[in-house]
Amino acid sequence: MYDDFMGVTIRDVAAKAGVSPATVSLVLNHKNGVGEKTREEVFGAANELGYRIPADKKLKKPGGVIRFLKIARHGHILNRNHNVFISDYIEGLEKEAREYGYVLEIRNYEGFDPDLILRELEESPPVGVVVLATELNEEDIPLFEAVKIPIVFIDTSHPYSPFDFIDMDNEGAVFSIISAFKERGHRKIGIVKSSMETRNFKQREKSFYDALLYFGLERNQKWEYSVDSTFEQSYEDMKAQLNKGKDLPTAFFCACDIITFGSMKALKEKGIAIPEDISLIGFDDLPSSSHSDPPITSIKVSKRRIGRRAFQLLKRRLEGVEILPYEKVNIGSELIIRDSLGIAKGAIINENS
Repeated sequence: MYDDFMGVTIRDVAAKAGVSPATVSLVLNHKNGVGEKTREEVFGAANELGYRIPADKKLKKPGGVIRFLKIARHGHILNRNHNVFISDYIEGLEKEAREYGYVLEIRNYEGFDPDLILRELEESPPVGVVVLATELNEEDIPLFEAVKIPIVFIDTSHPYSPFDFIDMDNEGAVFSIISAFKERGHRKIGIVKSSMETRNFKQREKSFYDALLYFGLERNQKWEYSVDSTFEQSYEDMKAQLNKGKDLPTAFFCACDIITFGSMKALKEKGIAIPEDISLIGFDDLPSSSHSDPPITSIKVSKRRIGRRAFQLLKRRLEGVEILPYEKVNIGSELIIRDSLGIAKGAIINENS
């Protein structure tokens, strides 16, 4: 069973690495069931002892198909306006998967048909699945518990389901937004929220109210606007509310950049200058944010990093030996300051504060 090269055996490598000969065999044949640290120790011991590993075994990597599911339940968020950040998710995931010998397969679903998705996973199972769950509801997630292969959900989280989740730190991001407004003298801060409910939008809205309370700022329903999350309809919805003569704050937090663009168009048509009359901050830092008029201040979250982390969570299950606890990972953000954020009219700013 055990090969012998130049007098050094697998048993010798096993003794050097402190593992069993069977584990060494799994490692040298690139089989699943061995952790990455153990693999490194086995290869290190083999090299140190001069154990000659056949060339085909050196080059071979563990692998298989990782399937990425983009599920556009209604298309109000996952649409052409957001293709750039969807591509970033895929790029980060694909690059990390390729490095370890895995192949990425992408499947797009218009609408949510769980029977179809689960049937395809059963008929042609990949080794692991990453689900872009932006438009999924909380009650959709448990439906995937019937799948018996590792799954990671990105752009959402669910407190009860037995899966790994990777999401952005909405709470920290929104607190940084309100802090930036306050530092520039804004005390009347409103929100343009989405009429389409997703977990991230709901978290951002809750964090907005929490941040107002934390910073001792007023919450006023007159400064709360609700619009659709597409550009065309957010513009129409904001225009309709402005035409009703609703009160305006001196600053708006917009739930995403697309909503910011639609709102900005409606505000400018009413002769409201940005940032002289009202400041705006968005969320997502889409490439067009830096080219709008004025350029939009926005929250940047690395979608490539989320994609990479998704594969890393899959990999630890695919190649681990022990039962691992589920992880719910929040990726931090950065506030990118641009011209849409200005100083509130009449505010006195202490440069030393």
